[in-house]
Amino acid sequence: MLSLASLRYRNVMATRGGPIEHIESGEFPMYGRRLFQSNACLRAGLVPRGRAKLYSDVDGSGSHESPMVARHMAVSEALERWAYHATVRSDRCEEFGFDVDETSNGMAAFPGLSRAPARRSAVLESLERFCLLHWWEGEIDGQLRDTEWPGVSALAFEPPLGGVAVLLFARSEWGFHVYGHAAAESFTRACEKAMIELTRQEWVLRTRLLAMGAGDVEPITERLEKRSWFFATEEGHELFRERLGRQCSGPTPKPEVVSDREIIGPWSDYTTVWRFVLRPPSRRFMEEDERYFFW
Repeated sequence: MLSLASLRYRNVMATRGGPIEHIESGEFPMYGRRLFQSNACLRAGLVPRGRAKLYSDVDGSGSHESPMVARHMAVSEALERWAYHATVRSDRCEEFGFDVDETSNGMAAFPGLSRAPARRSAVLESLERFCLLHWWEGEIDGQLRDTEWPGVSALAFEPPLGGVAVLLFARSEWGFHVYGHAAAESFTRACEKAMIELTRQEWVLRTRLLAMGAGDVEPITERLEKRSWFFATEEGHELFRERLGRQCSGPTPKPEVVSDREIIGPWSDYTTVWRFVLRPPSRRFMEEDERYFFW
């Protein structure tokens, strides 16, 4: 995918009139591999601030071998978040399927020469979530596979519209369980993306444990963070293992496209934001249930 980030993001910082207030960067070791991570924050007032207690309240993150690419990825994700919050409660929400799935599932931003890369990234994310939700609700099965990382297992899926989706899981050396999921055009690439998410979760949970040891923590109240914490525990992982051990017997669900279109707004001066969303198997993933495997 040809990125025009260096050109399209040249005026993205607030000091030049853009929406990004600041970007912070650092190294991000991933199971022996040296990456860089950048976090981008939007200007005040563009998005609401949440109840995050586990994860950082930054607006976008990016990890890559190149520090410049990591910065561009963080900016893209922040612009995507801006588009999401500006649209999800607006009178245009139904155009983009937010009445069916009010999360940011199936959204992607990419500053390309055409809209195609943003759309393909949105499709892949939507397929990843389609597989994850339908697997957890017992409507599809995955195939257990080994990975190149010792102690990390993969549950691989064949999405209905192409590509490969994976769910990685492992036991951290700190004693808790971690997970990461992603979709890409190949199993190898999907695993690489999922490993970044798994490593991020490990960092976040480790930080929480250290804070707990120092007696410096607030209760976790946000729905998705509660799930991330629950499934890291032995009780949560046992529930996960139980689902791994069950096989479904029904027909493979057919994907129903709810929305497939660009979200146009002030962020379009910098990037293309696309939403491709498939109808979920139920509304259970939106309920206040920490025992549902989705965050």
